[in-house]
Order: sequence, then structure tokens, then C-alpha cells
Amino acid sequence: MINEVPGDLLQWLRGFYFVAERGGVRQAAIAMGREQPTISRQIKCLEKELGTTLFDRSSGKMKITPEGKILLEKAIPLFEDVKAIKSEFKKQEVEYEGEIVIVATHAIIDSFLPRYVGEFRKLHPLVRFHLEGSIRETVFEKTESAEADLGIAFSEYVPKTVVCYELCETALVLVAPKNNPFFKTKIPTLKQIAKTPLILFSHRGLVERFIENRFFEENLQPNVVITHNNHVSIKKYVALGMGAAILSGQTISEEDKRILDIYPLDRYFPRRAYALLLRKRRYISPMVKAFIRTMKPDIEFRK
Repeated sequence: MINEVPGDLLQWLRGFYFVAERGGVRQAAIAMGREQPTISRQIKCLEKELGTTLFDRSSGKMKITPEGKILLEKAIPLFEDVKAIKSEFKKQEVEYEGEIVIVATHAIIDSFLPRYVGEFRKLHPLVRFHLEGSIRETVFEKTESAEADLGIAFSEYVPKTVVCYELCETALVLVAPKNNPFFKTKIPTLKQIAKTPLILFSHRGLVERFIENRFFEENLQPNVVITHNNHVSIKKYVALGMGAAILSGQTISEEDKRILDIYPLDRYFPRRAYALLLRKRRYISPMVKAFIRTMKPDIEFRK
């Protein structure tokens, strides 16, 4: 037996979701195209209906409570189920119109996705893409919150709420100025690399752990002179002779090979796997599934 449900419950939940994700009523109202009093009333009605407090307002800000976090976890898949129900009764043609939102690391946005986005749009010109490049942690967050249809990032430390599909692998390479003065041997040693001025990719000024740990294993202290969060800019600094850099092979173009010296680092660092990321229990539209199969034809979607 299904008990009676208030007619506005889904709207209240929607308002709650946006406040929780955007961090306040004003931001939620802007995102939803609603008035702030309307959103505030939705939250109060939902709290009264559930008999619990969803936000702590004592500091003047909307801080989600533990009960609110539990509700948020349950609300997202609920909306995905509603979306799936509506989609069942739409014509197939409609599914291939609209927007696909992808959040991925900058290397994927720049070097991996263009081919597949181009191929898909040739077949389905009414589909538009929103591509957002960011660090791995943000890719996870936006995939978990369902702000993006899918994410792509390294498959390390993936949250339990996310389904992970191996997509491709990449090896690390060392890049240096053409005819550089740093390395006289064909294959530099880790010790030689550590002594060289290094320009390394960094999220927040910290060298990535797997690189730092590898030097630590050899009792080496890398000579890091610049950290930066954009691999395109890093290659420019390298080309200017400021140092060498350790980058994902995925970021190296044919033009880079003409203007830089490239050294494989397979013997020192293991290959890294990029993964396609989908939120568990998320409804995946036929349009999004079709695009994913453009990248990974043999995929079998899991719940």
C-alpha cells in the first residue's frame, strides 16, 4: 500500500537540493529562477513534513545538518528515478537533443575528448556539450552531486557513491627544452631528474603524491622550482628553458614532440588509468549512453 504523499513534496525536495548544493537560499533562487521567499518556504515545509531540521541557521548561514546530508543522499537518486519515468514515454528523437555535461581533468578536456565530441556531434548536431575542466577532487564532487552527467579522472581514490569504468591508460613522460642542457644520456636516471630544475603539475602547490613518493623511495629530494595547475602553461615554461617537467603522456601533442625533448618514464613510474565516472543509481539518458558508447563501445552499465 502506498501512503498519501503531499503534492508539493518533490518541489520542496528540489528546493532543498539546490540550497544544499549551492550553499544558500539566494544562490539556490538564482539557479532555480525562483524568488528567495519561495525557496525558504519550501525548506520550512519540508522540515515540518519530515519533523527534522535540515539546516543549522545559528551562524547566519545555511549549514546542512547530519539529517540533511542523509536526505540529500536519498533525494538525488529519487530525482533520477523520476527522470527515468518521464523518459520512458518520450520519443527517441527527443533524447538526442539537449545538453551533455562533462566534468573532467584538463588533460582529458584538451586531448582525449575532442575526437569523441566531434564524432558524436556529426551524428547528432542538435546535442550541445558543456565541458568543465577541473582537478580530480572537483570531478568527484560534481559527479557525486549529479551536477554533471559523467566525469573522467584518474581512477585513484574514487568515492563509494561513484561507479568507475576503466577508460584508457597513460604513462608519464619527462619533457625538457629541445637539445636541452640537463640530460646528456638517452634515458635520464631518477637522480639526474631530481637534481634538474623541475616544473611540476600541482593542484594546490603540492607535488602529486605518487610522484613525490617515488623520489622518496630512492631517498631523493626533487628540485621543484615551479608548480602550476595547467599542463599547457607548464610546457611553455619548459620550452623557455626554465626546467624540465613530468607530465601525463596524454598531454603531449605532435607539435610538442617537435619543439621539446620527450623522455619516457615507464621504468620509474607505473602507468595510470583514467576512468569514466557515473553516480550510482543515477538515471542515464539514452543520449548520454550513446555518447559514452562512442568512447567505450563495450561498456555494460552497472547500477
